[in-house]
Amino acid sequence: MNVIYIDVLIVLNIYVNYFLLKATSRIAHSSIDTPGLVISSVTGSLFSLVILIPELNFFLTFIIKAAAAVIVVLMGFRRKSREEYIRLIVYFYIINFLFAGIIIGLRYFIKPEYLCINNSFVYIDVSLFSLIIFTALSYFLICGIRTVLDRDTKSSGSFSVIIKNGNNFVTLEGLSDTGNSVTDLFSGKPVIVCPADIIKEFTGKNISSDEVYDEIVRSDIFRGTRLIPYSTIDGNGVLPAFRPDEVIIRGENIIRSVDVLVGLKETSGRAVFNPSILA
Repeated sequence: MNVIYIDVLIVLNIYVNYFLLKATSRIAHSSIDTPGLVISSVTGSLFSLVILIPELNFFLTFIIKAAAAVIVVLMGFRRKSREEYIRLIVYFYIINFLFAGIIIGLRYFIKPEYLCINNSFVYIDVSLFSLIIFTALSYFLICGIRTVLDRDTKSSGSFSVIIKNGNNFVTLEGLSDTGNSVTDLFSGKPVIVCPADIIKEFTGKNISSDEVYDEIVRSDIFRGTRLIPYSTIDGNGVLPAFRPDEVIIRGENIIRSVDVLVGLKETSGRAVFNPSILA
């Protein structure tokens, strides 16, 4: 008789859920913070216990999986609009199916001693090394789909960019520019380049461009402050940047919450972003 170890089942699903949420964040260009990621991964793993229940009918299984997706997304991705939550839930559900298909397909290579699929939940008895390797491969494969989609993104039209931080927000005219390839080397997040004087909207202070970085570092209302190298035809430099609570881009027939950093530089009053973040 094959045995399912509950502790292994829970730990396995925490690990897998972590990467499913990270992949959803990457595919949807929507931010997820570490506490939300951990709490959501643990909560989602508890649904895996359904595998221990005698086989359910398709309708009931679908309801449980759908409820699990909604709860996991709501707990992981916080402070999103209703439309954004719907989009994230759909992405998360699709990525679950893709991931399950990849793992089941790879079983012929990893040859697990025991594979159990019941009520749409999977238990695989494999070594930790194999799990890490094939989960990582699945994650990068799914993210590769995002890269392909980013190549065909609408870049023309009129846009507005709303930056929310703390209790304040600022709205700027948006400029879609494929030439903006500024990316944070540590997190891999794209950077929207905004005029430095937006800082006064959040701090209430008039600050010169030379004092921007010192101000956002000293202030406790900005998170994830850093200096990001950039290169243009006019030369090289560094951008002071921070991680806002949320950035929303509105355009013709599109509204998108995007996972980006905000870089501060003189930009003629516009927020310059790469159109790939709208894909």
